[in-house]
Amino acid sequence: MTPHRTNWVLVFVLLLAGLFAAAQFGKLALTLSELRSLYPEGGAFVPVLISIVGIVGIALGAVAGSVVARIGIARALIIALVWGGVMSLLEATLPNIYVFSVFRALEGLSHLAIVVAAPTMMASISTLEDRPVVMAIWASFFGMSMAVLAVLLPYLLAYNGLSAVFVAHGTGMFVIAAILYPLLPAQRITSPVPVHYLAEHREIYSNPRLLIAGAGFVWYTILYISLLAILPDALGLSVWVVTTLPLISIAGTLFGGYLGKRIPPDRLVAIGFTATIVASAIVYLTSPALWSLFGLFLVMSLIPAASFAAIAYFNDSPTDRARATGGIAQLGNIGTTFGTPLFALAYDQAGLGGVCVLMSLFCTLGFIFTRVLRAKIK
Repeated sequence: MTPHRTNWVLVFVLLLAGLFAAAQFGKLALTLSELRSLYPEGGAFVPVLISIVGIVGIALGAVAGSVVARIGIARALIIALVWGGVMSLLEATLPNIYVFSVFRALEGLSHLAIVVAAPTMMASISTLEDRPVVMAIWASFFGMSMAVLAVLLPYLLAYNGLSAVFVAHGTGMFVIAAILYPLLPAQRITSPVPVHYLAEHREIYSNPRLLIAGAGFVWYTILYISLLAILPDALGLSVWVVTTLPLISIAGTLFGGYLGKRIPPDRLVAIGFTATIVASAIVYLTSPALWSLFGLFLVMSLIPAASFAAIAYFNDSPTDRARATGGIAQLGNIGTTFGTPLFALAYDQAGLGGVCVLMSLFCTLGFIFTRVLRAKIK
């Protein structure tokens, strides 16, 4: 049932939960040098500690939506936040690398539950008019979290190293859980479906309404992290430019939410892919000009805004929305896990031109997948 008024207080507290969920990646990604010093014996395995959370999302994303729907969205959120806080505090003990990797895998369960439950709840507490903006606010959570972490982590590291980072993160998750608990509606699915691993995959990937959001979002996730990793070297970017790019992506995502009030999400995501193809060519032709790079990140960020808006736009029931969000979580983790190696190979073999061609190829695939799935929705 669509509410008559958007619960903006709850929207922004859920966004805070999303920031802490994104920090489950960022607290390691932005402290990689400290991790290497802590675990010198880990060698090439140390960066994998960052990806473990995403690997859990790949393995379990498709069933996460049904699990969340079955136990209740509000309950799943609180359990996930508390569980994530406990894992972070255990990581703060800085155990040996193998025990640490187990904690990371268990932390991945927390991350997956939050990124499925929070946007599903946000869709249910917003009006039809506000929903595109609300979902765009959610879609900006990763960039917001990285920007905040970039500011705070140096102070935490100076205070007490990695332990301070993990303690602060775990404590923050407990605080958010305590704030959320009295605000969350006791929302339950009236007829929860049984959870079967293979059956959930078949349901999501054979139903265009459940798949269309993730089928656009996956190509964005392949691009976003990869470009942040590759372009600083490819274009010789300064630190301030690298810091500015996530902020521009946040602005683009929020602008996408505004456009989503007037443009259906499938059309908006197609516009985003088309504009990104054009922008990638301009980046190549004008390199190393910064205005074209900023424009690329601005138009590219229309894609996540439209993708998350598509979840509620094409799915009415909370169960289907949770399933679609599970699908977008699984596909998003596939993109973030495999995108960077592909773009690194393209850059090594063909330089900036190879990066721009690969970018255009993935955007073309995203455009085609979205249009084909939309044509199948009655």
